[in-house]
Amino acid sequence: MPVTKIKLHETMTYREHAITSKSFSRKLGIDLPFAMYAMAAGESISAEQSTLTRLFEVIDGTLTIQFADESQQTVATGEMLVVPANTVHTLLAAQPCQFIQFETK
Repeated sequence: MPVTKIKLHETMTYREHAITSKSFSRKLGIDLPFAMYAMAAGESISAEQSTLTRLFEVIDGTLTIQFADESQQTVATGEMLVVPANTVHTLLAAQPCQFIQFETK
């Protein structure tokens, strides 16, 4: 596979009252999930979990990740949060937010 450069800030645009996403796995020729999301203010992705460890890196804005035990972590631009496999979590955007989600074993 050739060296590939992705301009993340130019990849996604915000849409009012919407969540947009783009998977990079096929384009990059990788087997594990790798996607970027843009969430409008007030949007959320309800409780989910994965058998893989998830890494969330915020590119723009702030993302709040709430866990089943009601605890939460706020992840700001330039920060990454690691969520262990099989951990139930909800994603919340109080303000517009762009982030990358990697999954790994």
